[in-house]
Amino acid sequence: MKKDNLLPLLFLIILAVIFRTAWHFGDNIEFVTSATLIASAYFGLKGGLLVPFTAMFISDVMIGNTNIFIFTWSAYLIIGVLGYRALGRKNKKFKKKNDSLKIKGIIVIKAMGMGIVASLWFYLWTNFGVWVLDSWGMYPKTIHGLIEAYIMGLPFLKANLIGNIILVSFSFIFIESFRLLWRNSESIFRNIKHSTDV
Repeated sequence: MKKDNLLPLLFLIILAVIFRTAWHFGDNIEFVTSATLIASAYFGLKGGLLVPFTAMFISDVMIGNTNIFIFTWSAYLIIGVLGYRALGRKNKKFKKKNDSLKIKGIIVIKAMGMGIVASLWFYLWTNFGVWVLDSWGMYPKTIHGLIEAYIMGLPFLKANLIGNIILVSFSFIFIESFRLLWRNSESIFRNIKHSTDV
């Protein structure tokens, strides 16, 4: 991993931790998914695994967790892998004309789609975990019990979906807009320099 990537990755980790602790807007409304997908898209698979693992570890130390962490942490790690596969900048689709407005639009739409996929995956995996690890006897170890666990998790899925659609979309729109403006400003400065040199 390049040293230049460490500072933005650290920034993503800090934001994810803050959203899980001090700026916690509600159950399952979090920035960890956005941070994971951003890291996967722009900093590769290592970034997509490092950000959620570190953010979850630090925030769980601060706010506590139960044995469900096995499912929550692994859910985010899988999201990192899926995000890299879908959004990674090394993908052939993004190698050419990387900074065109059309490609940026595609990236934002794919990121929004990944936010939805991430919410559904997190819901399915962690509610399965609640059913498997249920030590309070809330859900019987039957198919009916598993279905009940999924039904009880629907309000959390709704909050997570809304949060991810907004946060992931906004994050990628902001980043891609910034990248476009930055590239355009570089070319403007080059043109100005070229015209003054002539």
